[in-house]
Parts: sequence; C-alpha cells; structure tokens
Amino acid sequence: MKTLYRTQDICVALLVLPSEVNLLLSVFEKIATELSWQPGNQLRDCQEAAQHLAIIVEEEIAGGLQVVAGTGNSLPFRRVWPEVEIKEASAAHVTILALAKEYRGHPGLFWPLCVELWRWCDAQGIETILMEATPPTLRVYRRMGWPLEIVGELRQHWGEDCFLCRASVRQIERAIV
Repeated sequence: MKTLYRTQDICVALLVLPSEVNLLLSVFEKIATELSWQPGNQLRDCQEAAQHLAIIVEEEIAGGLQVVAGTGNSLPFRRVWPEVEIKEASAAHVTILALAKEYRGHPGLFWPLCVELWRWCDAQGIETILMEATPPTLRVYRRMGWPLEIVGELRQHWGEDCFLCRASVRQIERAIV
C-alpha cells in the first residue's frame, strides 16, 4: 500500500498487493449487493489492468475506486457503449467509485479520494476520465461542480440506467481548485 494522502483520521492509498486489492474488491462486492448492482465478474475481470485507490478510516477500508487506463478502444465501457469514440490518446475509465453505507455522505472521505484520482491521472498523462452515472447521481456530481459531459446514451449498466460521462482532467482540476 502506498499512502497518497493522510490526515489524523483518514488515508487514501494506492493498493499494490493482490491481498489489498482483493480486500477492496470484497468491499465493492458487498456494496454492489446492498445497492442491487449487477456487475457480474466485471470488477475482477479488470483487476489486473486496473489501479485501485482505497479510502481508509481507522484501519478499515471505507470504499475506494477502480480505474483502468488505456486508449478509448481498450476501456471497459466498450461492453455497454461500443460506439462511443474517445479521441484523446490517453483516457481512464473509473469502473467503480463507492463508499460503504456507513461512510456515504461524508465529503471529508469522498473528496480526498477524488482528488487523488485526479492527481494520479495527471501524473500518468491521462487527458480524459470516463465514468457511468445514473441520472440522479449525474445531477449530484454536477451540483458539486464536476464538469461531466454525457457521451453515451442512457443504457442498462449493472442493472441500472446510466449515462457514460467524460471530463477532461484539466477541466476537473479547474473545478476543484
């Protein structure tokens, strides 16, 4: 585990050991069950190609994200939106961004995780971040100032109607500063 951000109470870490990644994936699978998401094996299928960031509260994984970097043609969103063209040379697909139920609604957990995602993307030379969002979640993200653009029409993803959205890393940096 590589610590990216730490306060007295929380830590955002890049998980490097398979055992750490498996622990986070288990948290994601529990969250998916609670929310009636149906990811099938998609999170585990992306495990080797992905980076995993965790938010840790008092030594417990509270949630995190899985991000897969590559070209637009190689990213996991292609399963649902095969026709979407990504022109940027380097993109990243956030396949999941989730917190366990008892930690949801705490901006002090959500924002540090997102900031470290954006920092990681910037360090990797990634130009665009893609993610799925349900219509209500998209409204929340936009109220928070995220510059998300819909690039994939509303379709079933993990049992929910979702849009595929994108934002440039530069636009996100301007939004959070």
